Amino acid sequence: MQLKSLKDEAWREYEFEGRVYRIRNPESLAVGLTTHRVVDSTGVVHCIPAPGYFGCVLRWMPRPGADPVAF
Repeated sequence: MQLKSLKDEAWREYEFEGRVYRIRNPESLAVGLTTHRVVDSTGVVHCIPAPGYFGCVLRWMPRPGADPVAF
């Protein structure tokens, strides 16, 4: 799986089944068929449903001066 950089994001959050899961300082992303795997700045890997699964919605905040969409 190829990792994509998320270093231009201050945070990203996934909302699904009435819950919001926020990841601060995400650094990289691996996209699977039904999940996203996000590595944060401390090295913790978060596995979250991909957008569309379980009604999952994704949103993020770009860092100041960064493009809102990097890829």
